[in-house]
Order: sequence, then C-alpha cells, then structure tokens
Amino acid sequence: MSNDSTISTEERERLQKLYTNGNKQMMNQSYDYANEMFRECFLCDPSNIIYLKSFLDNLKRKFGEKKKKGIFSFLSSKKEATTEKKAEVILKSGIETLQSDPWDVKALLSSGGACEVLGYHDSALEFYKSAVESEPSNVDANKICAKALRKNADFDGALLCVMRIRKANPNDLEAERMQKDITIEKTIHKGQYATGDSNKIRDTALNMKSGTSESEDAMGRTLSYTEQIERRIKKNPNDLANYVDLAEHYYQTANYIKAEEYYTQAVEISNQDVEMIERLLDTQKQKLHAEVIKLKDEFAKNKNESVKNEFYRVKTELDQKNIELVKHRIKCHPNHAGYHFEYGLLLQKQGDFREAIAEFQNAKADSSRKGECLLAIGQCFQQIKQYKLAMEHYQESVELLTETDENKKKGLYLIAKLAFAMEDYNKAEEYGHRLAAIDFSYKDLSTLLDKVAEKRKT
Repeated sequence: MSNDSTISTEERERLQKLYTNGNKQMMNQSYDYANEMFRECFLCDPSNIIYLKSFLDNLKRKFGEKKKKGIFSFLSSKKEATTEKKAEVILKSGIETLQSDPWDVKALLSSGGACEVLGYHDSALEFYKSAVESEPSNVDANKICAKALRKNADFDGALLCVMRIRKANPNDLEAERMQKDITIEKTIHKGQYATGDSNKIRDTALNMKSGTSESEDAMGRTLSYTEQIERRIKKNPNDLANYVDLAEHYYQTANYIKAEEYYTQAVEISNQDVEMIERLLDTQKQKLHAEVIKLKDEFAKNKNESVKNEFYRVKTELDQKNIELVKHRIKCHPNHAGYHFEYGLLLQKQGDFREAIAEFQNAKADSSRKGECLLAIGQCFQQIKQYKLAMEHYQESVELLTETDENKKKGLYLIAKLAFAMEDYNKAEEYGHRLAAIDFSYKDLSTLLDKVAEKRKT
C-alpha cells in the first residue's frame, strides 16, 4: 500500500489503465475480471475513493441485493486497527471478505477503521457509508459513520445517522447527546459565514489563505472531493487528469449529465484522444439507459401516450449509441473478441443477420466464448433459412457448453425444435431427451416430446 504522495507517475498511469479496463469489463458484466483490476487499484492507492467506489459498485452489481450473514466476526470494529502494520493486514483481510460479500457490515466497518489509522479518511468514510447502506438500522454502523461525517463537517449527514439510531433505539442516551452536540456545531459552523464582523472574517481568511491546504478553503472548511478537483482545474485548466478524475467521480455516482460535461471537455483538451472519446460515448450510453428506465417506470404508472412515444425515441437513440460505442471500440481494439460479440448481438437484434454472423465468427476466436458464438451463428443461419448450417452450428455449440450454462439448454431446445420441423424425429427425440435430463420443465419441451412420439408412431 502506498500513500498518494509516494505513488510514481508510472505507477499512477498503470493504475489508471487498470481502472479503465476494469470499467470496460464491468460494463460487459465480466465482474470477476473487473474485480481483479479494481482490487489492485485500490490496494495500491487506498486514498483514491474512485477506485474504492468502483471496487464496491462492481461487487454489488455482481451479487445484486443479496446480503449474507457477516463472516468477519473476529474484527468487530475499527478499534482493532491500533497500528499501521495491523491496519494494513485488517484492510487486506476486509477486502478479501468483501469480494464474496460486499454487504458484510463488520468487514466494511473494520476496513474503514483500518483506513482511518492509515490516514485514508475519505476512503474510511466511504466504507462507513456502505455499511450504513447495507444495514440502515445498524446502530454501530450509524454511530461510526456519524462521527466520521461530523469530523468532515457534514452535519446534515451525521444527523441523519443519529436519527436512524434513535429510531432503532429511542432510549439511546449517547445518540441523544450526539444529536444536540452536532446541532450546536452545525449552527456555529454556519455562523462563521453568516454572522459577525464581516471585515474580521475577511481578514482572517486572507491571513489563512497562504497556509490553506488543498483540501481546505480559506476558512479551514474541508472541501468536498469535487470542490478539490474543481480548484485544481481553475489552477491548471489544461491538465487532462483533473477533468478525467471529476468525470469518473460523476460517472460512478450515476450523475451522467455532469460526467458527460467533463468528458466532453476532456475530449477537446486531449485533441480527440480515442480513449477519451470512448469514455464520452460510454457515458452518453449510460445517460440514455438511465433515461429509458425512468421513462419506462413513468409509463407504467400513468400510461401516458406522450411518455410512451418519448420512451421509444430515447430507446432508438440508445440503440444507435450502443452501436456507435462498440464500433469505436472495435476500431481501437480490432482483436477484442468481446467487442465483436457485443456488436454481433446488436446486429442480430436489428435483423442484420449476415453481418452478425461475421462478427460472431470473429468473436469465437476467444475459446471461452466459442460455444455461445456458435449458438448465435446457428440462430442467424436459421433466420436466413440456412437450416443445415444452423443445425451444424447448434450441434457443435452444445458440445462445448456446460450443463450449468443456460445456453446449453437453449441450444438443445433449438436443435430439437429445428429437427422436428425438418422431420428428423430421431434427432428431435435424442436432443429433447438430453434437455429433459437437465430440465424437463424447459419451455414447451414436454409438449414437443409428445409431438415427436406421435410422429414416430405413424
């Protein structure tokens, strides 16, 4: 683990490349692959909350809302990390636990405590917030998070934590005292700017300004992460890294409008760098995707025809943006099988089956995708009525796919259906029975097998 100030330029560039690739893998739902990259990024630079947010976000996408019982019982709180050496061990152990359960409250709190001992206060707060998100009524998590927010002058956030504690335990005297103290501190802090001798305050600010750190304003108020980056941009408007950092921050917090704004500036400053263009296109895609979901939910509530029309308009724009993004990626990475596969799916969805076949054929160079690619090629051949070629690809695909893969069931079913249509009842029965041995309830398999049996009797 390194302090931010000790990370070399070369190492920072390496981590940024890992992070960028991790984002691509996460967007492609390759969560395990992305996890390896985000994990290394964070452990090499624990002060970078963007790396930490991506690490946790990727795991939450992988596991969804599933929350297991905590298995990190031997680390009950941040107090265990009493030395830097011990804190490093605790943080690494916490990260290992979170890889199998990102909702483990004890692991989140212990990792946050370790970060505090190591001086990574922003990262500590992020762990604490995640712990509260995991179990909003957890008293310990809210108390620890409230104290960290209070230190950061986020009094409103701290008060929310205290209110959750008092809701869970109305007789908690410590929470009652915390609420009073935080309210007083909030009033005093606000008064520094709103009341008193304005000339005296201005003179104090001027005297403090020269000694102000990057993370504080002239009055000693702790700046937020975005405020710190914006300050850097004003100081050096041609430094690309600052625009990228801010854009990534907004991207990870799902503020795609702001992320698009800063990536647009990054593209201009970088003289149309292909990687910056890719990030901008991906952000625009995510913005459209979020809008589609919002419109879909809105239509489900009120069945408004104008909302429905807007949904289809934005959906069409999203489909076009998906194609624009993947074509750009293929242009930049012509040998990336995953991008060819993604483009093939988009073409197949549009009904451009001949072009889709070519993309899937490029994608099957990746042995891990070969079975899935062959299945997709078979479907495209069937759509253009090349039934013999479709059957050949289906049969080859099912021999490569494992029984735990849903595509195996799909392939066996498609073979049985196509064989029945081609009046090859022996083959229809053979592959239908193979599917029945895995999942007899798959679609209308039982009906299909009955039809096959009837045909064989005649």
